Amino acid sequence: MSFFHKRTKADAALKYFHKPPGYYNCAQAIFKAFQEEYQITNNQIVELAKYGNGKAPNGYCGAYYAALELIKDNPDLKEEFTRRFQEKSDYLTCFDIRFNYSMSCKNLVKLAANLLDEIHSEQKDSE
Repeated sequence: MSFFHKRTKADAALKYFHKPPGYYNCAQAIFKAFQEEYQITNNQIVELAKYGNGKAPNGYCGAYYAALELIKDNPDLKEEFTRRFQEKSDYLTCFDIRFNYSMSCKNLVKLAANLLDEIHSEQKDSE
């Protein structure tokens, strides 16, 4: 990493994913990385503990599910995020991703954080 490397949301999410002190799961790591932007409470992050390891609603990947939760009030962003996520990961459910070895959980956390950041930047640029 160069001296001038700008820390990304993906860097932040990976800093929290399965590492001390929180040992956050994929969904929690996404919420933690975007905590300031979305005014997420620590209690909300704790609540997402139940959505790791394939336990998100509909069996979704936890990182994917958490990102969708953050943009749930914007159907256009949700649709674009889903399209881009699936384009890179091939699947949306934890089972399918793991069964088909399409991506590691660490890479899915990175992907979800990067895509969410990209989509927000594009939305700000178009305003």
